[in-house]
Amino acid sequence: MKSASVAILFGLFIGLAVSQIVGAGAANPAQEKATKNETDEYLGPTVDYELDFQIAAQANPKARALREIRGRRYNQRAPEPLAHLPSNWEGYATGTDWYLYVPALPVEKSDAVIVGEVGASEAHLSVDKTGVYSEFSIKVDQILKNHEDSSLNVGELTIGEREGGVVRFQDGRLFRYRVYHQGMPRPSRRYLFFLSRNHEGEDYTIVTAYELRGGQVTPLDQSKAFSSFQGADDQSFLNKVRDEIERTQKPRRERREEK
Repeated sequence: MKSASVAILFGLFIGLAVSQIVGAGAANPAQEKATKNETDEYLGPTVDYELDFQIAAQANPKARALREIRGRRYNQRAPEPLAHLPSNWEGYATGTDWYLYVPALPVEKSDAVIVGEVGASEAHLSVDKTGVYSEFSIKVDQILKNHEDSSLNVGELTIGEREGGVVRFQDGRLFRYRVYHQGMPRPSRRYLFFLSRNHEGEDYTIVTAYELRGGQVTPLDQSKAFSSFQGADDQSFLNKVRDEIERTQKPRRERREEK
């Protein structure tokens, strides 16, 4: 994906944010105002702006190194450190057209596809404090597609990561940071995750996901492609994903002949 995007304040925010390029292209102006559903959604775990780096400094050397690597991915998001933005801003949203480049079942864009339940979650600041990202501990229940080194195992935990989260400032003010059209997985819920491996950071970026609850499917993210599976039977959906994985693992020549 190209490194371009437009950053703006969404519906509940006061004012308009300075533009920043972080996605594949500028957001459509019609998309720059969030709907009630978008602003009411779960925005992820909370990070304490003053304490995040202090806590990281107390970790062991490997944990500190991983925090540095992961945090640098989200540098240069807002035009300046979040604490320096106007105090009447209630949040910051990054508008991108990433969802136009992700199919409903992004098997080929994913290094792993798993079913798992979300456990602990935590948010962190980027190294330059202009961005926020959240990490989710996922207990692996099923592996539909494993990473090439077969590093994922049923019953073990892995880390899924997403840009966004909530920041708590020293005065108690909460600042909401999000990416347009992206949702955050909720604790104690079960999802089918499409994951992209971050080798240096030893974790996975969540490409997209679908919640599996009450025998039905609910997409985590917002786009027409994802919504095509809204309310689908979860077992039929999982079978479709398995079929798609099997199809994409065939040699390209075989795939052409099947068409």
